[in-house]
Amino acid sequence: MDKVSFVNKISILMKATSDDANPIQGYLYQEVNKITFESDGYRESTLEFLVDRLNKQSCHVKYKVLKLLKYIVENGPAEFRLGLMKTSHGIREATKYSGPEDPLHGNVPNKAVRQIAQELSQLLFDTELKQSPVMQQERLAQDKSRITGLGNANVSPKGSMQGFGNSPIKTKSSFMDKLTKFATGFQDRTKEQQAAILSSIESYGDYKPPPLPVVYDEMAAPQQEEKEIKHQVEKQVKPIQHIPGKVGGGWDDEDEETGNQTTSVSSQDGDTVFDGTDHADSWCEEENLVEQTLASSDDTLLTVGEIRQFISSCQNLNCEKIIELLNIQLKSTTQCVVLKSLLLIEYLVNTGLVNCDFICKTCQNQLIQLSTEESSVSSTKANKILLCFEKLLNIRLLPNDDTHLMLMED
Repeated sequence: MDKVSFVNKISILMKATSDDANPIQGYLYQEVNKITFESDGYRESTLEFLVDRLNKQSCHVKYKVLKLLKYIVENGPAEFRLGLMKTSHGIREATKYSGPEDPLHGNVPNKAVRQIAQELSQLLFDTELKQSPVMQQERLAQDKSRITGLGNANVSPKGSMQGFGNSPIKTKSSFMDKLTKFATGFQDRTKEQQAAILSSIESYGDYKPPPLPVVYDEMAAPQQEEKEIKHQVEKQVKPIQHIPGKVGGGWDDEDEETGNQTTSVSSQDGDTVFDGTDHADSWCEEENLVEQTLASSDDTLLTVGEIRQFISSCQNLNCEKIIELLNIQLKSTTQCVVLKSLLLIEYLVNTGLVNCDFICKTCQNQLIQLSTEESSVSSTKANKILLCFEKLLNIRLLPNDDTHLMLMED
């Protein structure tokens, strides 16, 4: 019956060991571990399923299965570990795994599979494996339920009249008692030494940190303006006075005026918040970076120093927006601007700051249009970038092999 009902658990295991590059979600570790605690049949079926999935050739499946097995060995029941030791042939083969190289990451996934398999093998056959807190609590509960000894061990040996047949029994200290006393004394001394070292490290002595310059915070400026506006409005509010001869003493009129003033203040506050959001959504820095880099020199191409400065500036900005701006510059009629834009796109592809799939989708149409032009430097550079996309993404962009011949002649 357990094997029949285990079919409901297969969806969780398949989701945890899916054949893709996405990592295992955190809650799936606990869900799979709970299955091994439900019954013996579930535990055996889970072990058979994971061992069978380990024989798949995909590096993603192998890596995820090994990660799950390592987590269950550390936190699951001891019977699961014993069963895995009997079927550890797949783990030993995974330590020597060498699958096909990934077009983007190279041999890194294969090394990751071998490393996690080696760690699981060492953990599986480790005789001094540390138990998890749950297993330690179960072991303590079992020890308390056992009979610790026979007789009344806590009864004092002393009689009512010591010295007349009731002499006290002198217990000899064992080697373990001496060893524990020495260890506790040594531990106390090391703690005192560590406390002295930490106190000397934490004390600054005569050192005084240099004063930091005051930096203007753009996001704090609207808040300061709001406080100043509220302060001015509070000054303009007149104190409430009693007016004789009116219904209610004139207090109702004052309430209406104060209500109008508060609504005006709230409207001013809303305007300031709206202005802050508009400022946050602007792309001024990205646009200035692209314009300054392309307008650095009109006749010559970019130097290596200018390209490195551009790449370092991109690390602090939105690189996807920069790719879109460079794609717009590819439509320029100036040949120098087009060449500079192509060169910057090529360097962004090589650095890996932006996903190659995003760059290909954004610039694909414009690059193909440039590659179809007559023989020129820009068409050759566009063909080179398209060939890089074909190799990295395993897709077909160029219609024929003429571009390959053009690059070889160049």
